[in-house]
This record gives sequence, structure tokens and C-alpha cells, in this order.
Amino acid sequence: MAMNGSGIRDTARVLKVSSTAVIEALKKHRHLEAVNRAVLEQPPNPPTTALMVRVDDAEMDEMCSFVPSKQQQRWLWHAIDHQTGLCWPRF
Repeated sequence: MAMNGSGIRDTARVLKVSSTAVIEALKKHRHLEAVNRAVLEQPPNPPTTALMVRVDDAEMDEMCSFVPSKQQQRWLWHAIDHQTGLCWPRF
């Protein structure tokens, strides 16, 4: 679970053990790498193509995220074409 970004308390809650037990288990296995090899060994994504179309009527929405802190805001913009129903992400 640690390789997938779960913290000590999260792991303890899911496994229904104490956080001390999780810490002790991690200390016993210090030789393990903190890398998810399965993700690193995946083949790269194939090249993608961009579709350029004219949209006459669209609805846009934005979402703000404070990852990892409020000083580093991240904004996501999405637009939906009302004629086709297609979503155009990341504007």
C-alpha cells in the first residue's frame, strides 16, 4: 500500500492493525525499494492525435485544487460541446 501512496494511518485503518504494527513491518523490510516497478515497466503510451473542431455552443466549468498547498493552486478547465456531448478537458 505504501507504493501506491497510502500513509501509515491509512494502511493501518485498511488492515485493521495499529499504526505501530505498520511501522514495525516497514522497518523489517528496509531492503524494499520505494518504487512501483510495475508502473515503471509499462510501455509508453502511443502517440495521440489532436482533433481540431469549431464549437458554436459550449459550457465550461473550472475546478481549483490546492495540491500540495494553497500556495500552489492547480486549476482544471473542462468544456462540453452541447451538440455532440463531447467533453474537451484541460483548457
